[in-house]
Amino acid sequence: MVSVKTNGDGDLIARIEQLAGQVAARFGADDEAEQEWLASQCPPELSEVVTGLSVQSLHLLDQVHEAGSTNVVGLARRTGVPKGTVSKSLQRLDAAGLIHREHRPGNRKEVWLTLTPAGEQVQQAHRSLHEQMGSGLSEFLGRYCADDLAVIARVLDDLVRMPREGLRFRPDLLDE
Repeated sequence: MVSVKTNGDGDLIARIEQLAGQVAARFGADDEAEQEWLASQCPPELSEVVTGLSVQSLHLLDQVHEAGSTNVVGLARRTGVPKGTVSKSLQRLDAAGLIHREHRPGNRKEVWLTLTPAGEQVQQAHRSLHEQMGSGLSEFLGRYCADDLAVIARVLDDLVRMPREGLRFRPDLLDE
């Protein structure tokens, strides 16, 4: 696809950058209503634990669940979150009794992670939350025609795939 620049592109690009930041903040932030809903989906003994978990911790639980058994390096790779950040979150999840750490025979250095039964309950509640939220998103996106949705999907796909060099994103490397 060929892009044609006009004088108004700079304003539109600045507006899109601003909106992308606002969307990321809105969907990435801890939300009190979501935490309350999660707590209502868990047994009473897990309610306080759930309300104290960050969005990132909940997503780490999902990744451990999907992997079945994983280590810190694998989890960091799957999530794109630095190993140190993953380790800190896992310490909190371990202290809350949501994950189990295990050394494999013959390898005392590497720690493998699985969910505890309580972790499975919290993860299922989190998955249910995403299903609830997803139905609202589907309804919202249903307002747009197929051509609009194709453009949105392409932009989001390109954003996810865009390579980086240091701190700089490199859209020029997308199609290589």
